[in-house]
Amino acid sequence: MFGDSPALLLWKESTTATLTGVDCTAVIRSPGSYTSDTGMRFLLINTNRERSPQTVIPLGTCCVASAARAAGHAVDVLDLCFERDPVAVTERVVRWVRPDAVGLSVRNLDNADLAHPQSYVREAQALADACRRTSDAPLILGGAAVGLLPEAFARTLGCRWAISGEGESAVPALLGALARGEAPSGIPGLTTVEGETAQSEPACLQPELAELPDPEMERWLELRQYRAQDAAYPVQTKRGCALTCSYCVYPRLEGRQWRLRDPDWVAEQARLGGVAHFRLVEFVDSVFGMPEDHAIACCMAISRLPEHPPLTTMDLNPSACSPALVEAMNAAGFTAVAISAESGSDTMLERFGKGYSVATLHRARETLRGLHAQRLWIFLLGAPGECEETVRDTARFIGTLPHEDLVFVAYGVRLLPGTKLHAQAVCAGEVAPDDPLLWPTFVPTPLMTAERAAALLAESGFPADHMVTVHDGGGRWIPLAQRVMARCGLPPPYWRYAPGMNRVRALLRFEGGWR
Repeated sequence: MFGDSPALLLWKESTTATLTGVDCTAVIRSPGSYTSDTGMRFLLINTNRERSPQTVIPLGTCCVASAARAAGHAVDVLDLCFERDPVAVTERVVRWVRPDAVGLSVRNLDNADLAHPQSYVREAQALADACRRTSDAPLILGGAAVGLLPEAFARTLGCRWAISGEGESAVPALLGALARGEAPSGIPGLTTVEGETAQSEPACLQPELAELPDPEMERWLELRQYRAQDAAYPVQTKRGCALTCSYCVYPRLEGRQWRLRDPDWVAEQARLGGVAHFRLVEFVDSVFGMPEDHAIACCMAISRLPEHPPLTTMDLNPSACSPALVEAMNAAGFTAVAISAESGSDTMLERFGKGYSVATLHRARETLRGLHAQRLWIFLLGAPGECEETVRDTARFIGTLPHEDLVFVAYGVRLLPGTKLHAQAVCAGEVAPDDPLLWPTFVPTPLMTAERAAALLAESGFPADHMVTVHDGGGRWIPLAQRVMARCGLPPPYWRYAPGMNRVRALLRFEGGWR
């Protein structure tokens, strides 16, 4: 079923059927059938195919699929992550499944790379066109990217409905209305576009996450493909974000309050990652370590498991780095963490609205020396007000980091709707008030260039081969490297091997990979 196998498999709960003559490797998961007289056959498509710098399991797609199934609908999930020709595969699958409704889940607007921007909207548009060519079933747009710009997405892709907020509530409600032949109205988070008019209902976020169905990723995805890339098994310990960072959209997508998962539920999800034979579990919260008592409780619940995969997170907040949290993370088995420092300048940290200072970063650096895990420090340069002095401040802090640590630098801040940076850019006349920001748009920084910033960082004294840029992680060869390292038995995440890859790249004079 993998490689160049000309078969598309349909998986049932107890049977496996093969559809021959389809030149694709797609796997459709179709567990169960209609469970009510008013059910719809719903085809949910994961459109994300980006696998650099790492392959990502579509947790949100699985959550929505499980919710729709629990509401009595027959759900098919088509995962396009590993498809070479997603448009052709989509046409054939839609024609074969004959759904009553189709959902397109769009994860990201673009790659957020100022130097080499790549939009994912065009591919989503092509997939929407493919669905329309082969079916009259209504299209429903969802996913994090759509939630930011529901009307703009609906108009660009020519769809009537787009969903903001959590799809676990909105999608079943919309499918139910369609099944009953009713005009959908009053559904939280639903944007309806008809001609020149659009109506959006405020998103309703589920206060009690325990009331939502479990994602059941093994039900909806062919996980062997993700294991082959050594993708991490995703677990959310909470939703929402109570922080006020000027560039971030998490509060808009998930709400401005922490909504916490039960620590024992979190531990069970981590255990399931091991049952599914994954070698790494990743906490994919908007930020990890806050609230501290909940993060510690989750770690301790995991530490009591007889067995589970190692843990990682890509967004440990520096202000959360207390000795108690580090001790709990060691007990739980963290092997790699990324720390979202963002800047080594108090001026820029204040502009970012981070709520902590450079002194906090220094304390975090010392506290994290006791963490038994590889550490990656993340910095975001090029925000409004960035200048030589602020970059030199960041370079000075980087120079104080242990040389066994790694540093990731992104230059250029992607402007996103609804953020403080967006409001400031509109007031400054840098973007039009009616610009939906659907296409890659970056905050202008006339006082600094990426080249000059790189030169200043090079003076930090930090080992150059331990530094990575956003473009380095986007090389097309990265998925192949992931697969090779998995075959060699190297433990993920693979960003920890950046120094070695940098040295190989320098030796081979390879262009377009890790620096």
